Amino acid sequence: MYRKLRQQALVLSLLALVAESLEADSFRCGRKLVSTGDTSGELVRVCGEPRHRDRGYKKIRVDGTNKKVSVERWYYKKSGRSLEHIIVLYQGKIVAVDVGGR
Repeated sequence: MYRKLRQQALVLSLLALVAESLEADSFRCGRKLVSTGDTSGELVRVCGEPRHRDRGYKKIRVDGTNKKVSVERWYYKKSGRSLEHIIVLYQGKIVAVDVGGR
């Protein structure tokens, strides 16, 4: 019985780890939440300035088709032990929330 519980706990831990590396559609800043579709102004109002910004390319859905477009990435990290969140903006709106490493 104990062995089976350990195996289940291991599987759940691995699933949680994989889920963290996938894209999210929202990001919590304190008690507030920003989500895909919110503007960069709303992001700054809720979360403050990011610790870092850069530009790059990402494949996103635009006008019903997947396109590789120029995006801006804003990096947020709540604490030294938390995962980094990369907020991806296209034309001033949040299009993705990627979860990075520590």
